[in-house]
Amino acid sequence: MKKDNCKMALQRNVILNDTYQVRHLMASSELAIVYAGRDRNTGAKVAIKEFFPQRLAARQADKRGVFCSSRGFGGQYQELLAAFLVEGELLSTLDHPHIVPYVDHFEENDTGYLVMEYCPGITLTEYLIERNHALDAAFITETLLPLVDTLDYIHKQGILHRDVKPSNIMVMEDGTPKLLDFGSAARWPVQSGEKQAIFTSAGYSPLEFYSEKSSQGPMSDIYSLAALLHYWTCGQPPMDVKQRLFRDELPSVRSHNEYVNRWLARVIHWGLSVRSEQRCASLAWVKRSLQVQAWMWKIRKPGTVEWTLSENEHTQVYEAEPKKQHETA
Repeated sequence: MKKDNCKMALQRNVILNDTYQVRHLMASSELAIVYAGRDRNTGAKVAIKEFFPQRLAARQADKRGVFCSSRGFGGQYQELLAAFLVEGELLSTLDHPHIVPYVDHFEENDTGYLVMEYCPGITLTEYLIERNHALDAAFITETLLPLVDTLDYIHKQGILHRDVKPSNIMVMEDGTPKLLDFGSAARWPVQSGEKQAIFTSAGYSPLEFYSEKSSQGPMSDIYSLAALLHYWTCGQPPMDVKQRLFRDELPSVRSHNEYVNRWLARVIHWGLSVRSEQRCASLAWVKRSLQVQAWMWKIRKPGTVEWTLSENEHTQVYEAEPKKQHETA
């Protein structure tokens, strides 16, 4: 989501469901508007997500109600609203320290609302830019490994996130992550031929997310996680999967960053396989390769290496082993 001044946002102090008071706009996307709010009964600060597909929706004259303003698209509007409400149902079943806690969801003003605990922090995108991509052991142990465990948890609950990317992860002050935005999530196993709504993010979505009837599973989220790791190590997401259909020449992350160990580089490349049946299918491989990378960065001998992320202006300076010893490792 992006932080901006959405003209269609609810006004300050609007009361929803006789309980939640809108305080101010936080962010908006193509499908929703997010507000900071307050529970009038407890005084707790909350985040309120309102279903508002900006290409289809408009605000009523009362500045509260929502309606489909595009002729002939009422059916699509209702399908998207139903998918939005599924997000609340899924989140209500999850209880994990690295998932933004669910509070409530309901329908009102001819649209839907999802209420979550307010979590102070910044997106992973912002976090990495501020820290020149945080290429150190602490980031792996405090942020990435807990994120891998969180994905493992939701998969064991029979849920696919289907939109893992840096902007959908909040990083708290202590470096721990919070996975959010389950708007694309779905129950699995998703069988071939079973229709699924299409929600994609360029660079982060596997090929199967571009088809309503494709077979999807944990390997689909692993693709997105591998793309996130590519962004972390290279400063940019991988080439979009649709551009790799006929000529897949995705270079190793080591061509951008030689200080990534060969095992982690291979696992990232494996996770980004275009064909799902050839892709890494277990988060255990990702977790282990990250643990090895953290161990290598912890024990490296003092020495200063300066390098610049490909196609970025961020420069990273950190301690590393002398080049010859690193390559031997």
